[in-house]
Amino acid sequence: MKQHDDYYEEEHGSGSKITYVYMALIMSTVILGVTALVFWANQSKSKSDGSGYAAAVAQKEAKEAEATQRQEANASNRVIEESKLTANDLDIWTLPDTGREKNNSTSGKNNGTVTNQTTGETVIDGSSNSSDKSTTADELTNGKTSVYDMTTKEDVNGDKKSESDKDKTDKEKDADEDDEEEDEDEDKETRIQVRHADGTKEWVDINEDIPRNKYDFSKLTYQKPFMNYYEDGKPVSKCGVDISANQGDVDFGKLKSAGCDFVMLKAGARGYSSGNIVSDANFQDNLKAAKKAGLDIGVYFCSQAVSKSEAREEADELLDAISGYSVKYPVAFVMENVDEDMARIEALDMADRTQVAKAFMDRVEDAGYHPMIYGDKEWLLTMVDMEELQDYDVWFAQDSDEPEYPYAFGMWQYDSDASIKGITGDAALIMSFKDYAK
Repeated sequence: MKQHDDYYEEEHGSGSKITYVYMALIMSTVILGVTALVFWANQSKSKSDGSGYAAAVAQKEAKEAEATQRQEANASNRVIEESKLTANDLDIWTLPDTGREKNNSTSGKNNGTVTNQTTGETVIDGSSNSSDKSTTADELTNGKTSVYDMTTKEDVNGDKKSESDKDKTDKEKDADEDDEEEDEDEDKETRIQVRHADGTKEWVDINEDIPRNKYDFSKLTYQKPFMNYYEDGKPVSKCGVDISANQGDVDFGKLKSAGCDFVMLKAGARGYSSGNIVSDANFQDNLKAAKKAGLDIGVYFCSQAVSKSEAREEADELLDAISGYSVKYPVAFVMENVDEDMARIEALDMADRTQVAKAFMDRVEDAGYHPMIYGDKEWLLTMVDMEELQDYDVWFAQDSDEPEYPYAFGMWQYDSDASIKGITGDAALIMSFKDYAK
């Protein structure tokens, strides 16, 4: 059995080889450890003294950045040193000065243009005047700059007007207004303004050959419902009312007690289209009632005569109607246009209308009555020739506080929609400057 001998050779022969391997591994490990220690030591030294690659890169970048900053600073300094612009010149929006001192050199003033100092290009071209004064911050807050000025007007060229200019303008305006008032006052002496039915206005020359009225209208006194004219502290005028069928049934007794002195009664009219003559529906009743109440009586006829013969026909109709009655106040001729309709008298011119009116009043005067012509400013000053009719009294109609009629007149109808006892509806009130009953 050899078994024991084989085991011995195998165990001790291979053991020598393993020992050599272990030794080689140990030596390799030592060498690697030493190498690692050396590398670690070198790395630690590099980090501590900045001599490594990363540190070198960082230092290089820092140096380049510092160099760039120095170059930019130098370039900026060169631009500022070479430029002659001041801080004011670089202020391209001409912002308000905050109170800094200014020298007298023109270099400190902005001419409205800014030029690029490098390229020479004009980047903003303004139009501000180099002689304009800078504006302070206080002025800006007070709203007195050329941009934010809310109190100083500027002319069309953008130039600010001084306070003296404004005062001058105001004075000139006042002077113009005074001149206009003076001109108007002068106009009132030589002309009078007339408003036509269509709303247009016209200045009419005052005829110096026609007698002027001499009334002092400061002596007019309104004592409701009547207007009176006073002389020496006493009323010298008479109070009257225009009465026709339009007023319906009138209580003439109440009218008398209300202070009425006389009435002007409508006797009749000619149709403005048909040309037919008709009597006022209430004329006869009104005539009798007024007489019974003790009122003085005057009458009138509304004419549409287109010829002198028609005018005389109208007068005759009227005279027949008042025959037998005491008519002490005037017998009046009334002619006027018809609102919103055509009237037959519109075919007449001024001379025709004047002759028609004259024919009527002459007939009345021949019969022993006091003739009168009725009209407003438009009619009396533009429709008839008052120089031809100046021998007849005038019944002037104008709703106002004072009559605006330059020529002599005897009666004034001053209120056409008044209220008075005895009349249910509107009443037209009249003041007579004369007592025709005497």
